[in-house]
Amino acid sequence: MGAATTPTTFLDLYSSTLNRVRNTLGSGTPTTTNSNYAKSYINQANHDLHIQQNWPWAERHDVVITTGPYQTGHVSIASTARTTLEGSGGTTWNTTVPGFATTYLRAGGKLMIGGETEVYVISSVASDTAATLANRYIGHVAIASAYAISNSAYLYYEDEYALTNDFFRLVDLRVFSSELDIPVLPTMEFYRLYPRNASATGKPRVCTVIERGPSGNVLPRPRVVFSPRPDDYYQVPYRYITANLAVAANGTAAVNMSADTDEPIVPLRYRHVLVEYALKIWYRDLRDDTRSQEADAAYVDLVKRMANDTFPQRDHPRLVPRRAPYVLGTAGPHGRFGRSGRGRWTTGTAWDEMRE
Repeated sequence: MGAATTPTTFLDLYSSTLNRVRNTLGSGTPTTTNSNYAKSYINQANHDLHIQQNWPWAERHDVVITTGPYQTGHVSIASTARTTLEGSGGTTWNTTVPGFATTYLRAGGKLMIGGETEVYVISSVASDTAATLANRYIGHVAIASAYAISNSAYLYYEDEYALTNDFFRLVDLRVFSSELDIPVLPTMEFYRLYPRNASATGKPRVCTVIERGPSGNVLPRPRVVFSPRPDDYYQVPYRYITANLAVAANGTAAVNMSADTDEPIVPLRYRHVLVEYALKIWYRDLRDDTRSQEADAAYVDLVKRMANDTFPQRDHPRLVPRRAPYVLGTAGPHGRFGRSGRGRWTTGTAWDEMRE
């Protein structure tokens, strides 16, 4: 970073933090511990800044493509484990749908058997004729039979779909897709209204966003659940806030900055706000210094100025006096023509005296 330029890269940001706390790079290399503290605080600042509100530079767009139901062939379930599905009559469970990068049956999809009302979840699909349920099939208790159910009709459908890997939250927590007018319901309310979500079918009208929890790694698994369950392929666009708050020199997005040449997604003119936050944490946790309050005040002030600069179109409070409509040829109570019902409105001395 040049002496006359604003911090740009990760190196610039944590070096500026070290310089401000007098652990200067110019008078000797700082200890590895202090450098790591500064790096950590800069990343914390970047995340804290994006928790507070939805900044326009963090908005992204993606599309969920729903699938229609599948019910080709028949299904049999062994009476021993009662989780093993055997397909017959032309099932193509593990075949890729032409034109789509997905198979006809997928883990997480739902299955209804015959005319039963129970809904089962698919845990895995091994082939066109073999799949596994997440829980045991409880219907048709067979005695001395190899199958709990044999050559039965079935209905496979999907109402739950994965959101993009860098999904943090929706831009508008009330609406999933403004293009299709799909509102978001609180999860408890959604499952109270649609406990099985299997009876109605059609184009999605409402949804809820859930978190399935990590599976195989520490990454979250956000999902959207639609109701009614889709009866066809639909393209559902949505806007969200990204969890990838850094970008490498080659353009690769990341959650945190790590290499010296990495940069935050914050526009260049605002990046120095991260240094103020890092200073606040540094003085508070490492120095027990009251300058933490000064840095915090500077950080809060910068964030407010950023918000006013970024969202100039936001509404501001206005005092609008009440006015009676003009009605020509009528006189008000004070003998004035032109207004109906009352004369000029005034607060008297209430405004100056701060009274209601």
